[in-house]
Amino acid sequence: MLKKRTLFALLGVFLSAVPAFAQQKTVTGKVTSEQGVALASVSVVIKGTNTGTATNNDGNYSIRVADGQVLTFRFIGTAPEERTVGTASVINVQLKRVASTLDAVVTTALGQTASQRELGTAQQTVQADQDEEEGLHPPIITTSRG
Repeated sequence: MLKKRTLFALLGVFLSAVPAFAQQKTVTGKVTSEQGVALASVSVVIKGTNTGTATNNDGNYSIRVADGQVLTFRFIGTAPEERTVGTASVINVQLKRVASTLDAVVTTALGQTASQRELGTAQQTVQADQDEEEGLHPPIITTSRG
């Protein structure tokens, strides 16, 4: 009697584990810009986990994921996109550019950059209208207006 119970319990565990593995599938796709250009090194992460991958040089990716999970696509200079995994095994994404502004960038004598608050040294700010009044050398004017 005990052997039968143990056998049925083990059989139940094995049978319930099979559907859990069957829910995982490989999703592939291509990530492009608004112009249709393939984007390399786009981060593709399953939301809420540390599982992810990156697109190759052709913008293609492949990731193992379960139905219902959400894929997050991130790339510098673009708005993040989220796609819920359904029955489709191919999810192509087009990332849109977003404009971002810099608060302040400080260039030090060594060529290192840091925000103004991080530096413990004296700083000088040159405005665009001051460049021409003070007769600064033209290459400096060009680089300061960036």
